[in-house]
Amino acid sequence: MKILMVHGVGHCENTPGYYGAWVKAIMAQLAAAGATEAPECLGAEFDDIFDRYPHGAWTYLKALAELTIAPVLHPSRDFGDDVRWKAGMVAQLCVEDDLRDELRELLHTMISEFQPDIIAAHSLGSLMTYYYLHNDPRAAAVSANATLITFGSQINNLFAHAKLFPGPAKVPNVRFWYHLYNEQDHVLTAPINITAPNFLQVLTPSGAGHDPVASAEGPGYLDHPETAARVWSALATAAGARTFRRTLATTKKLTAKPKRRALLVGINKYPDPANQLEGCVNDTFLMSALLQERGFEPEDIRVVLDERATANGIRERLSWLLDGAADGMERVLFYSGHGAQMPGYNAAEKIDHVDECLVPWDFAWSKDTAITDDDLFGLYSNLPFGARFFAVFDCCHAGGMHRDGGPRVRGIAPPDDIRHRMLRWDSRLQMWRERELEPLNDAFGGDGHVKNNFMGKNGATYRIGRGMKGRVLSASVYKKLPPDERGPFLPVIVEACQEGGLSYEYRDGVTSYGAFTYSLAKTLRQKPSSTFLSAVTNAATTLKSLGYKQEPQLIGPSVIVKKRIPGRGRRK
Repeated sequence: MKILMVHGVGHCENTPGYYGAWVKAIMAQLAAAGATEAPECLGAEFDDIFDRYPHGAWTYLKALAELTIAPVLHPSRDFGDDVRWKAGMVAQLCVEDDLRDELRELLHTMISEFQPDIIAAHSLGSLMTYYYLHNDPRAAAVSANATLITFGSQINNLFAHAKLFPGPAKVPNVRFWYHLYNEQDHVLTAPINITAPNFLQVLTPSGAGHDPVASAEGPGYLDHPETAARVWSALATAAGARTFRRTLATTKKLTAKPKRRALLVGINKYPDPANQLEGCVNDTFLMSALLQERGFEPEDIRVVLDERATANGIRERLSWLLDGAADGMERVLFYSGHGAQMPGYNAAEKIDHVDECLVPWDFAWSKDTAITDDDLFGLYSNLPFGARFFAVFDCCHAGGMHRDGGPRVRGIAPPDDIRHRMLRWDSRLQMWRERELEPLNDAFGGDGHVKNNFMGKNGATYRIGRGMKGRVLSASVYKKLPPDERGPFLPVIVEACQEGGLSYEYRDGVTSYGAFTYSLAKTLRQKPSSTFLSAVTNAATTLKSLGYKQEPQLIGPSVIVKKRIPGRGRRK
């Protein structure tokens, strides 16, 4: 057995015998699993290549800000050597084309000559390895018989993925891919959710965090009990491999996800009496009935209402909704409640964008109490293009007030201290004006209307469901990619109103609903064979006939929005 080891961040070549701890841990695990021969191990060395690209702090600061949600560097903090040899190396890899090319040649040479059975890649090394396997056409010929093990990896970090691996994450041309993930590892890591017969994500929780081998805080990735049970036991012997394949097939069969799932969220009773609504809970029951009429099973629909619809409660259910969605599967998210917009900060603690958000019951004008596109994007960005994710939002993000006795508006305006963050004083006009922000992607394709739909009228708004953090490529580069690599995944998004518009409630006799939800349900029951486009158009006509100045919006791949909405319509 030959094992190629590829290290992660840090000046590892300055540590004598760095790979020795890896070899010791791997040999012990394989022997415990029944291997009778010690593996031949080879460690990659590449710090000298990074040394040739010693650009200054500001070359990487923007990339670092995108790579992490939590602050990595404060603008006033020195970009010292210690930082450069840690998070800065990931930033380098993302922004330096020549560096990536040189590293890719190194890996191609090593894999071609050594012909490893296993490639064990940590952190930065996993990024380099996956970049080679994913992007280099020569890789398929030399890696088909290798097993890939990635750990402490930034492969699915939103920014790194968008810059290095456009499109959904997929298994490269290897025999099998194990991805080890520790939620206590905060070095820009992320889980990977892929539905494929030759992929397995192994959860390895440990206080050791980013360490490849055990420390005083707990087991490392390579010697974790879960790694021993799920990885080394399958690789040590032929019998172990056969047992693993049978167990994996049985497990996947037993845990197969249903074709359809839906999560319905409705919030009437917000803590602040001024924000309370009337029709949102009714909307969820109306939508549940409509989905069941179209073929959804009751057990595949989850509803969360009022005080149970906290930010964390919604996030947990979103994971359930999108977990394991494969080609041909349908997932529906419906939200009825308030929407809002709030200023967003980068890792340098500067406001550089606006976040559209859904407003959970415990919303407090902070990102951890809101549901933003970040909460959704990490879940849907890797869905295969053959899956279907439909999101319906009956809310608005413009804020607004309603008069007593008049229709209620489903959006809340920010308090003055939050609003002040988005304003600047114009000395010449002696007036407060909105602060100008850098556009999210100047090279984004499409006309002004398309750009507004994705990035807002200010060009700097992360609109829910659009995945703009993953759309960092220019239109010219995007068009050159194969269709199955033009990512990230784009859901079909149906919204009750346009950006800046208002979403209202409607009273049907004595029963309140969202005006848009009521109109959409009415359309789908009258015309069950509607396309998404015709359904939204007809709902808009109904809204207008009811006297509402409310224009719904539809976003999604054109080949899908023009097709008939899945489901058979009302049961007879």
